[in-house]
Amino acid sequence: MINVQENILLAPLTTFDIGGNARYFVEVVSIEEIKEAVAFAKERSLKYFVFSGGSNTLFADHGFDGLVIRIKNNSMTDNGGELMCGAGTSLMTFLMFAAEKEYTGGENLTGIPGSVGGAVRGNAGAFGTEMKDIVKEVHAINVETGETKVFSNEECAFGYRKSFFKKNPSFIIVNILCHFIPGNKKEIESAMHDVIAKRNNLQIQDVKSAGSWFTNPEADERVQEMFEHDTGKKSHDGRVPAGWLLQSCGVFQKRIGDIQAGVQHANYFINMGNGTAEQAMQLSAVAKTRVRDEFGVNLKEEVVLAGF
Repeated sequence: MINVQENILLAPLTTFDIGGNARYFVEVVSIEEIKEAVAFAKERSLKYFVFSGGSNTLFADHGFDGLVIRIKNNSMTDNGGELMCGAGTSLMTFLMFAAEKEYTGGENLTGIPGSVGGAVRGNAGAFGTEMKDIVKEVHAINVETGETKVFSNEECAFGYRKSFFKKNPSFIIVNILCHFIPGNKKEIESAMHDVIAKRNNLQIQDVKSAGSWFTNPEADERVQEMFEHDTGKKSHDGRVPAGWLLQSCGVFQKRIGDIQAGVQHANYFINMGNGTAEQAMQLSAVAKTRVRDEFGVNLKEEVVLAGF
């Protein structure tokens, strides 16, 4: 039997530390509990929102007028080079588990906040590695039909910061099977340490942030050439970094209220104290307008907006 609570403050459950109360809130572990939670919402004609680790999420200041479902299954098992974990497992915890088992392949993902399920949904990535590179299968439930399905890597339809599950929210990720190759524990841990150092050079870690605010947008050849000339780096797949665009048009360290564009990387919005969702959205609007006017590029939020 699930324990549905009322008027639960959402801010402390997110890495951004922003958001009002959920009208109803429940934590679930099993498929049956997920079904029960969705049935609760449908019986009362409530909207529902599913999340887990709380990164990459912005709840409205007035909260969420419906049911917020938090996935909490965090089991991890070793199947001999293939690791199965629950969708609610912290990605960092999962990568440390892989290192302890001396499995290599996911080190570049070290330091990405949030859960494995959320990382799969958004095909999170860093330093040339994405979740698609380690995922073998995804076990999900279709909450409209109650049926469970095992998705192969190909069926997950991974793309840049997207997947089948992001396009089809009726499918909730429950478990993930990832494949690795044998490695050396010391070398793996050393690589993870190096990645953390790289992330620290790009942006201060352990701040109140939702992570990257915008996805890297597609840009025309003119803008790609400007980026390459300015940085000496090549653009990838016709995209340029949102952080470079923001810094090039004066958004770097711009602050509205207690929300500030990152002190090292403009595509991180940081809650400097008592920031609000309204302030974050105002800064987002300013950023999008400046980039559109300066470069003719339309930015899209990577962060998931809930309750707006």
